[in-house]
Formats: sequence, structure tokens, C-alpha cells
Amino acid sequence: MNSLLEDISRQLGRIGASGSFATHLTAAADDLHLEVHGLGRLWLPVTVATARRLCKIAQPARHGFKDETRLDRRVRDTWEIPGAQIHIDEPRWRRTLSPKLERIRRDLGLPDACRLKAHLHNMLVYAPGQFFAPHRDSEKAAGMIGTLVVSLPSRFSGGQIAIEHHDEKILVGGSHKDLTFIAFYADCHHEVQPVAQGYRIVLTYNLVVEDSTPADAPSTQVEALAKTVREFFETPPPQRWARDRTREAPDRLVYLLDHEYTQRGLAWNRLKNADAQRTAALQEVSRQLDCEIFLALADVHETWSCEEEYADYRHYGDYDDDNDDDGDDESANGLPDLELTDLIDSDVELRHWVGVRGRSEAVSAGVDSDELCYTKPSANFEPFESEHEGYTGNAGNTVEHWYHRAAVVLWPRARTFAIRARASPQWGIGEIARELKTAKPAAALALARQLIPFWPQVAAHGDRRRLVEATLKTTAKLGDPTVAATLLQPFALTDLTARTSVRLTAILDAYGLEWCRTLLREWGGEQTHELPETRLSWIESVLPALCGSLCSADRADGRSLAQWLLTEQWGWLVAQAMQLQKWVSEKQRSEQLSHLSTPILSLMECSRITALPNLHAQVMDFFIGDAPIVPVNVSVSLLKAAHEKRDSGALRDLGLKLLHTHCMQDLNKRLAAPMRADGDWSVATPVRCSCKLCAILGGYLRARDQVRFEWPLAKPERHHIHGTIDSHDL
Repeated sequence: MNSLLEDISRQLGRIGASGSFATHLTAAADDLHLEVHGLGRLWLPVTVATARRLCKIAQPARHGFKDETRLDRRVRDTWEIPGAQIHIDEPRWRRTLSPKLERIRRDLGLPDACRLKAHLHNMLVYAPGQFFAPHRDSEKAAGMIGTLVVSLPSRFSGGQIAIEHHDEKILVGGSHKDLTFIAFYADCHHEVQPVAQGYRIVLTYNLVVEDSTPADAPSTQVEALAKTVREFFETPPPQRWARDRTREAPDRLVYLLDHEYTQRGLAWNRLKNADAQRTAALQEVSRQLDCEIFLALADVHETWSCEEEYADYRHYGDYDDDNDDDGDDESANGLPDLELTDLIDSDVELRHWVGVRGRSEAVSAGVDSDELCYTKPSANFEPFESEHEGYTGNAGNTVEHWYHRAAVVLWPRARTFAIRARASPQWGIGEIARELKTAKPAAALALARQLIPFWPQVAAHGDRRRLVEATLKTTAKLGDPTVAATLLQPFALTDLTARTSVRLTAILDAYGLEWCRTLLREWGGEQTHELPETRLSWIESVLPALCGSLCSADRADGRSLAQWLLTEQWGWLVAQAMQLQKWVSEKQRSEQLSHLSTPILSLMECSRITALPNLHAQVMDFFIGDAPIVPVNVSVSLLKAAHEKRDSGALRDLGLKLLHTHCMQDLNKRLAAPMRADGDWSVATPVRCSCKLCAILGGYLRARDQVRFEWPLAKPERHHIHGTIDSHDL
């Protein structure tokens, strides 16, 4: 983290640290009058006899595990009575509950305008020995921000609730004569420790935020923060290594919040504790600096070197206390205790963007380390998934952690187009097209130039074929050949489809034949790193349509470009065949050459479309010339493919009669060869190697009467002979 980011983190860290992640209070039980279906009035304090009766009408509590609901007493062992079976004298109870909720709001650091409501969820009864392992609560209702546990007065020991957030922890028991109120944010890990004696009886409530507005910004600290953020957006980050070229100032500031939020719970008016006030400060900064500002979920992945403290490897799954699990919940994982030593690598991906008006923005983007700051590092959080790999050969002892966090993201409004286009190149090209459609060519060209610094990186990912179509269509109307070439440069020839071939015609009209040749030459170059199979498939399926589109208007430049492109592809295919000639095994070489048959048919078809007869002659020479490149079985393979994939009219147009005659003559010659004489065991294979070992092997192969040859050889010599045998397909 560079110095400006560290300064921003420190300033935000000094804002809004008044609240806590959890609080506990006590109150007299006089106002709590409740009845339980099947039992009647529940008198307080709860006696052992009454607690046992509650257990008889209750059901074993279940817990959520990812998208399942499970009954597993190794994880959760307690009795549950649903809230629907409990009746409370609400007007009387509010006299005690309402002031406690106001106190809880203050203790949790929620804004003054926030109003907390408590919705009864269930009653839980913990008998001796029962417990609930570490977990986090799911958001069971819209607007839920936390959990309230009201422990009823009873005599018990053990059964304390332990609540943790980052490196802080509180432990709360109960009372034998008063109510104990325990409130905490839903993202806090907590557990109920085993009850030693007696019974622990609690009411659990969902704490929901109502009638809330975002927190007010602390004006005394905003001015200094705004100054630092302005400087951050104007200052290029330091070089990462000695040869690093000059870098541009960062586009965004991403601040990771201290609490965790689900997609349903991420909202400006439901931020927790210090997150609310720090976000309010950043909102005020965004107003002063004319910035866009958003909330987003952040998926964090970190790789650490580590040291093991012990070797007891256990892994606990994800679970929560809601038996209507919605899949958004997470829990502590149980890798062994590992001491993290050095951060090796990290990446952050943003998703589910929420604007100031509450609308979701369809943007997904990775975060550069020069954009990221935080008050609490991710290592202080509990990862939702971990993978540990011990020492393997030269590799060190490492652990990977994945975290769900939330973030505030802001950027100067003037950079909005570039930032959105970086996250969604298709959107960026669409915005340029809209400017062109509204007859604003200068504005469109200005937007296109904003893409240039990052376009090669972002255009290489995603749906390239869809993007190249949109980019061809748009750049043809830009009127600037340099900008058009820059935006088209990241693509490859194989990104063109039959549907997009008409776009190439528009580009030809706009920038001319030589410009298009240069572009297509770069697209077909080795720097595209495409697999040969990809190009062969493209030649077969797309090239005929492309040539047809270029020649359809009977234009000289269109036909010239098609002929040039066709010649280039034939040259590439011949180079592939010559490369295969270097393969050692004749059998493998023939098999791979046979894969060229269908693409060659397409090239022959294209030679007819583009009126390029000399290419047809070159293809024929490739198969049946004085020194044909391919064996006859490859020619037979092409004839077979032609009959399977072309109708009779297309077959006549392909002009394959000479090739057919050549194959017939070769096969008849083979059939006319005399049969092998009885007792002739010779193998007529020329051994290309001239070493002494291969001379002995050659003598054995040529021997007409030698059936078996035992040949003791050391390992190197044996390896060489095996190679010779394999290379001749023996």
C-alpha cells in the first residue's frame, strides 16, 4: 500500500469508532409475560421442572449448511420452539424492550436516525451438555442487521455465549433473576458453550433496521480526507520494479469495510458501526470532488506463506443457525492453526454494485493493489474457504484464503466512461456507437481515445467474437484509421465469424485495401497464440462466407482482399503440413495430415469464389505433383470428406477428378504388386539412422528367413533401438 493509501486508511480509521460489534444489558423480568403453546403461562424465573416440560414440547434444532438444512447434534444440540407457538403481552413488554433497543442502537454505533425493531424468531432451550458450535447468523428478514438474544432468568452454569469479531471477543452468561439482553451484528462469529448444570432458556430476535437514513458525515475530518483523496487521484503510484515504465494516476479508490454484508443486506442505510460514518465521510468527499460513489461486494483471494503450529488437520463446513438457509451464509472454517508469515499474492473482484439511489449497477471488475485501502486487513477476518498445501519439493508451505467483504468505491466523474469500459468493453463500444448514432463524431472519437491505454488488456477477455463485431461496426464509422487500428489490433483472425464478415466490407470501404491487409496480417500472425486446430476450424467454417461477402458486390478491392487473404491461409496451411513432415512417426504424420482435408476443401471452394484458379493448381500439386507432400492415404481422406460434406454440384465445381485418378492409379499399383512369398519374413522399411546398432537392426529386418532375434543391450542402446522401431511404426 503506497503512502497516500496508507494516509487515507489512517484518516478513515480515526472516524466513527464509538460503537462495538456486540453489547449486553440486564433488566427486570416484570414486563415479560409470555405463554407457550402446549404449556401455558411461562413463569419466571424458569424452574428445572418447567424447563423439562419445555423440552418435551420442543423439537431438536436444525442448522443450515450451505443450501441444505441439517440435523446434526455434533454441530447444534439444543431444543427449539418456533416463534409462532409463543405469545407475548406486547404492550407490556415494549415498556422494557423499547428503551433497551435504543441503548443497543447506541452501543452498536448505529446512526441517531436509525430505528431498531426486534422480530421474535424462536425460543431455544439448552439442557445439560447441549451447545451450538461457532457459526454466523443468516439474514432471515429484509433489513436484518443483527441478532438479539434475551436470556430468561434461570439457574444454570456454563452455557456462555462467546461472540467474536476480528481479534475482539466477549463472553456473556446469564442471570438467575433478571433478563439478559445480548445483541450483536449478524456477521459476528459466535458460539454457545456447553451447559454444565441446569437449563439455559432464551428468546432469539432478528434485529431489523427501520426508518433509517445514512449517517451524517463528520465534517471536521472530511476536509483533510478530501485533500488526500484529491492528491491520490492526481498522483501516479510508485514504480513496482526498476524497469517499470511511468504509470498513470489511479482511476478508483476502493476502501474495504470492517464488517461483512450479504447481497441482500448491502445498503447505504444498513451499514454497521464505524462503516456507516466512514462511508458518510467518503460520500461527502465524493460530493466535494465531483466523484461517483458506490457500495459493492468484494471477493478477496489471498495466498500466504505460513508455518504450521500443529498437524491436526480438520475441516469444518459452513453452517448457520437458520433452518431456512438462503445460501448467503458463511461460517468459520477449521484448517489447523497456521501462522501467516508473508503475503505472496492477492486479488480482489468487485460485484453487486449499489448506487446512492439504491439501484444495482451491472459492473464487475478486478481491483489493482494501487487502488485498494482498508482499516482492517483481510487476514483479520474469518475466511469462508481455505486451502492449505504443505511443502512439496521446492514449493513452500502455503495457504490460500477466500473472503467475502464489502467496499466503498469512488472515482472522478470525468473518468466514468473509462472505468465502466474497462469493466465492460462491450458497453464501452456501445457508448461510442450511440454518440455516432446521434451525429456526434467528435465526442465518439474522444471516447474511443479514452479506451486506448487499457484496451489491449480488456479486449482479450470475454466474448471476443461478439466484441470484434461491435468494434468493426463502430470503428468503420470513426473516420480515424489510427484509432481504428489500435482498437482492432487485440483481436485475431479466428474471432471473425460468418455473421461478422459484412463488417469487414465496411472497414474496407472506410480505410482501404492496404490498411485492411495490414490489419489481417497482424490478426493472422504468430503473436495471437492460437492453436492450429482453431485456425483449421475457422478456415473450414468461416473463410468461404468471408470470401463470398467480400466478392459479392463484384468490387475489385473486395475481390483483391479476398484473394490475398485466401493466399495467406493456403501458405499457412502448407507451413503446417511441412511442420508435420518433421514428425518422426509416419503413422502419426499421416493421421495429422488427414485432419487438413476438410480445411483444404474449403480453400478449393474459396479459390472458385474469388476467381483464383492458380491456387487450385497449387493444391493439386500439393497432392499429386512430382514431389507430393502428402501420402496417398491423405488424398483418399480428402476425397472421402468431399463426398460426405458436398453435394454432387459442389463436387463438380471442386475439380477433384485429377486427384481421384491419381488415387486410383496408386491403389491399382499396390494391388498389382506380387504377394509375399511363403517363408519370407523380411520387412521392407528403410532405416534412416546409419549407426552400427541400426545397421544390425536393418540386417535383421531385411533377413527373409530370420523370425526371432534376441539382442542383449544396455539401457542407452536399448532406448535408441526402441526409438528407431517406433519412428518406423514397426
